[in-house]
Amino acid sequence: MSEITFSWPVKYKDGKGRSILIRPYTDEDFAGLKKMYDSFEPKGIEAGIPPVEAQTRDKWLRSIVSNFYTILATYRGRIIGHAGLDLSNPDLCPEYLIFIKQGFRDCGIGTFMTKLMKKLAHQSGCKKIWLTVRSANTRAIRVFEKAQFQFKGGIDIQREMELLIKPRSSRVRRKDT
Repeated sequence: MSEITFSWPVKYKDGKGRSILIRPYTDEDFAGLKKMYDSFEPKGIEAGIPPVEAQTRDKWLRSIVSNFYTILATYRGRIIGHAGLDLSNPDLCPEYLIFIKQGFRDCGIGTFMTKLMKKLAHQSGCKKIWLTVRSANTRAIRVFEKAQFQFKGGIDIQREMELLIKPRSSRVRRKDT
């Protein structure tokens, strides 16, 4: 996986004035992240994730934190948001996922985390990233559109969106004399 150089943690004041800390996941965070998903609602509605059944959810979560570059949003030491980007092969089109705990939605946290992940994808050399979202999830769709994701393919219950990442500029500007 590419080495991510980013100034962590990132502080964010949400729409309700709360100080949110966003930082990379560490193995010590697993119990707190699991706790977030155990109380997360609604379960299973977005392409079956987070899984409804506890054992399946645990297995899914272990796979995500092992295979995705993961960042967390915390409030007063409690995990309230999770975003992941599969950077195992940035030459491919990595998958993106994000979940914000109830009570913290509609406050800009998801938009801010998505924009951070967009910067990380760019820094890692990704050309585009994609996600799947339920057509009825207008809240999530607004977040993704703010980050410039666009729908791809036809209209269905689940829709794919992708975000084209501008290539890193290797061109040196010539100074006119």
